[in-house]
Amino acid sequence: MTVPFSDPNSRIFYACQGVFVEERNAEEGNSGNPTTATFLHGVQSVGISSDNPERSLADIGRHQRKYTLYQQQTIEITIDRVLARNEDTFYKVTDAQYTDYKNSHILHANNFGSKGAKDANNKVLRNYDITILYGSDKFSRFSAGIGGTEDDADNVISVSYLNCLITNINYSIGIDGVRESITLTTKNLKYNNDYSTLSDYTWPDEFTEQVPDTSPPQYLPEDGNILKRQHFDLTETNYGDSRIPTEIKELFNFDTPVEQDGKQVLGIQSINISASFDYRTLSDVGVWRGSISGKEHEQNRWAILNLPISVTCSFTGIIRQAMPYNNFLSSGLNRVRNVDNIYTKSLGEGSSTEWQEADKEIKIVALGLSNKKFVWDLGKKNYLTSIEYSGGDAGGGNVEATINYTNQYSDFVITKTESVLDLTNTGTY
Repeated sequence: MTVPFSDPNSRIFYACQGVFVEERNAEEGNSGNPTTATFLHGVQSVGISSDNPERSLADIGRHQRKYTLYQQQTIEITIDRVLARNEDTFYKVTDAQYTDYKNSHILHANNFGSKGAKDANNKVLRNYDITILYGSDKFSRFSAGIGGTEDDADNVISVSYLNCLITNINYSIGIDGVRESITLTTKNLKYNNDYSTLSDYTWPDEFTEQVPDTSPPQYLPEDGNILKRQHFDLTETNYGDSRIPTEIKELFNFDTPVEQDGKQVLGIQSINISASFDYRTLSDVGVWRGSISGKEHEQNRWAILNLPISVTCSFTGIIRQAMPYNNFLSSGLNRVRNVDNIYTKSLGEGSSTEWQEADKEIKIVALGLSNKKFVWDLGKKNYLTSIEYSGGDAGGGNVEATINYTNQYSDFVITKTESVLDLTNTGTY
């Protein structure tokens, strides 16, 4: 690799690195050409780790092993970002797909998909090229030197991680905003020596528009208008789109509603939504897919998504009473109940409590800009898995409860839309 800088960096810090993303549902990409990729806003940190599995070969009769055999490497990238109101989530269902339950489902070939082998329409698992640029530390912020004439003003080190698969998506919705964390894995990286200037890349307008009447000119790549708690409404009023289990409202509200600006205050401090994706790879004896030059895009060809996808959601909030008996316990039984009181969906007979069908709907909606709404729809088949209490210590801390849910339907729809749909599963997907 040729270092493009006249003077080496004294360090690399947040102001001299940036992330570009290109996504696709096709196997073949653009051979690692990152110049048409999209800049990723709001990135707070990027972590990269490489696992290089090895095996020391036995040397019979000797106690010192001389030779080591390496297997195919795995590279993991973790991107943590804040979510702005005018931006999209990293993964989302497009408007064209957000029409009904089937088309919106994460396993649909036009969304996330389920396997690396091509289907009849040449669709495969959604994969991403992640390109990280490292600029000169001479400048006050990344990309401040676009088109400049000063030494190293336009120079960058560019590294692309090709055909990455998502292994985890996490949203932490708190009182101070929304944090999105994406973890991806790949087996290939590429140093882009042919694209080592800022001008090679496609930049948002705000990166190249100078703020007037400033000397020297300043660049404002982020507007700071992030998604915050006041943009959420969990009470099915005003927006009328969010849906949360009854026990959440009962536990965090308890009889005397508190309102602020016309919205009910439930005492919820944070919501955590997570989906984990586990893959298995079919054996391909004698071939390391992705290791042949020019065929790096084949690395995921025999990858298959293990089902169901692990989808979890937790609500944490300040409580004012013990657990409400009527809404949490089965009829006459001292145990937490997760489904309909009447058991009309039971797989047993009458009021059987032995077989129960999960039926908790979870849908979190927040207002973005331009009448667009962020939607996290986990479907109507969630069920409660645990309840945890903490706090109330002698130092004056409040007692908080955390209630955890999951679903076994792989229901995980993330989108941004003007009209929030009621996605109903009418049969087996």
